[in-house]
Amino acid sequence: MRYTNILLLAIAEVVYGTPPAMTGADAIQTSNLKCMPLEGSTVPWNRDRPAFGNDIAFHVGVHVAVEFDVALVGSGTLGTAPGWGKLLIACGCTETVVAVTSVKYKPNSASTDSVAIKFYLDGQLHALSGCKGTFSIKTDSQGIPFLHFKFIGIWSDPTSEANPTGLTGWNAFQQPEPVTFDNTAAINLHSYDAVLRTFNFEQGNVLEYFDNPGEQFVDIVDRESKASITVIAPVLSSKNYFTAAKANTLGNLKLEHGTVSNKLVFFEAADNRVQLLQPKYGEYSGRATLEGNLNFVPTTALDDEWELRLAAA
Repeated sequence: MRYTNILLLAIAEVVYGTPPAMTGADAIQTSNLKCMPLEGSTVPWNRDRPAFGNDIAFHVGVHVAVEFDVALVGSGTLGTAPGWGKLLIACGCTETVVAVTSVKYKPNSASTDSVAIKFYLDGQLHALSGCKGTFSIKTDSQGIPFLHFKFIGIWSDPTSEANPTGLTGWNAFQQPEPVTFDNTAAINLHSYDAVLRTFNFEQGNVLEYFDNPGEQFVDIVDRESKASITVIAPVLSSKNYFTAAKANTLGNLKLEHGTVSNKLVFFEAADNRVQLLQPKYGEYSGRATLEGNLNFVPTTALDDEWELRLAAA
């Protein structure tokens, strides 16, 4: 088998754990796709015997996991959800579509949505149902911006099955633009436009697989959104992030990427939602950098600590 011959399909489930039929129209344009086909744990029997040696162990809590990247770019049509939108919904997000205007994704603690996934390895199929996941955002200067997804789902016996053809689902995924001066605005952190080196956000969903007599399902049981950031260190007279961190100040964050209005991406957290933790100096090509972690804190309205938005502005 050729490992380079891999493919992922995904479709929203109407009934949890019941995968609808999938075709090439459900193909996801991935990078760095990986499948962990037999996750869980083992329980040894450990029978008593009058000699050394191992005993048989039993696999329990068996499930399947997949991880992959998807280019972070808009759908190409304002007010139209991107091909990766159904994946965010299965990661516990709400999707709000305003026709011809915007698509917004925000956290949703009450989400029950799931997807079914098929992973093909050169004609070998590993199918997952009842999948829920978590995502992260990777934006490094001079790199391609990616959404990184991790899903876990209910096991199905692997089978040999020819890869589907007619991968029209890929048409919903647009060509990304690298993170550069021309393509990406300065990141605004605590009301200061900083020169960005890296920004990596983690939605931080806690995923659990439950396998008990009478129940078998995947659930999101918590969320702790956070990020790491590196910027060119500003002089203290322009922005003193150290005093802001020491005072446990909550502020804003805004990242805007893209040059074409129907492909723009905004990641935002409004005032009083983002806390800078333990900033420190670093170095990049002889220049001082500021490195730190970000803590995303919802308001009393809840489920509002960040927003991923596709719009013209």
